[in-house]
Amino acid sequence: MAVPMSQVHAAVATALNAAATLTAEIALQAARALVGATPRQVRAEEDPDRGPTYIITLDARASEALRINLELQKTLPGVPVVVERTGPTDISNDELLERLVEITHAGGFRAKTTGGIDAVKEVSQQRDRRPT
Repeated sequence: MAVPMSQVHAAVATALNAAATLTAEIALQAARALVGATPRQVRAEEDPDRGPTYIITLDARASEALRINLELQKTLPGVPVVVERTGPTDISNDELLERLVEITHAGGFRAKTTGGIDAVKEVSQQRDRRPT
């Protein structure tokens, strides 16, 4: 009896979300199940702020890789997944930006800044620089 793909996706997503760390083999199996093809490479890179980020390399055009990345983030919200591709770029920079925003939103990620500015201090310094 064949298991419906939706159940396979749900099982893989549950396993990925439950795992504190993934081995390359588990990540590769998960990627195969979710992508429906064998990725060229799957690796995990440790991010000091977010933990492991899973990078999947596919033989695909940019548009296809972004579509797959969006589906992965919808299936695995909160799990940082990046899909790299070896194929040609077949989208504009504007479309690329739109797709990246969709992927980030689907994954539940927010932009982080590295420090902030003190607006009061900046305004005061600008006033002090003005000629009188």
